[in-house]
Amino acid sequence: MKTVRTYSLEWLDSLVSVTLNPHKPYRSRLRAADIASLAEQLPEEVLQVRSELIDKVFALNKDSQVQHLVKKYHEALLSLQGLLAEYRNDATFNAPQLNGLDTKIAACLDDLLTFIKRRFGYYIGAEIKNADAAIPADIPPGQKERQPDHKQKILCTLSGDQIALILRGADEAQLLKARSMNAVFKSIVPFLSTEHREHLSPDSIRSKAYNPEEADREAAISALQAIIRKIQSY
Repeated sequence: MKTVRTYSLEWLDSLVSVTLNPHKPYRSRLRAADIASLAEQLPEEVLQVRSELIDKVFALNKDSQVQHLVKKYHEALLSLQGLLAEYRNDATFNAPQLNGLDTKIAACLDDLLTFIKRRFGYYIGAEIKNADAAIPADIPPGQKERQPDHKQKILCTLSGDQIALILRGADEAQLLKARSMNAVFKSIVPFLSTEHREHLSPDSIRSKAYNPEEADREAAISALQAIIRKIQSY
């Protein structure tokens, strides 16, 4: 019996956000055999993600549920695509060492995005146009996204990973309402900085919300509990 994963993009997400991350130790440990094995697994992974998405869609009864699911896949893939592009512009990325693996991953992400657009485009409609134009869904056409200077930024004592978890939770709990989770991150993240980074990428931060480490989960929960205690004392 085929097992359907809860998060179908888990393997691809981990590959891009952890294994290929030039700022994490896993990248430096990759050997030629590892790279060849990962490249060989990519086509199988694409087929499995397609199959699992179709299975999940057919298991749903309401159009609103299907739309929510498809948009989550679409946004997650766009986020991984943006993160990979960010890595490739990093001087420490060393693409030649990957022997074309990054190019193959980019092609797989494109393949999955094209599949979703062709098969489920009805459910994301304008979202696709906005994403392809790199304009957040909540910003009117023709109006450029705001680029805050350092004086406008708010320092957050949480890490980027922890910010990602809180924003994802706020979006999915409907505390923040926008046309998409992508719009939430693009509207908020540019105005934040952390103790270690002044400029944060919305796509990079958003990608961290899907494969959290336990320490970041606990830190985010602790921060929210601190807010609760403050409110209770008012």
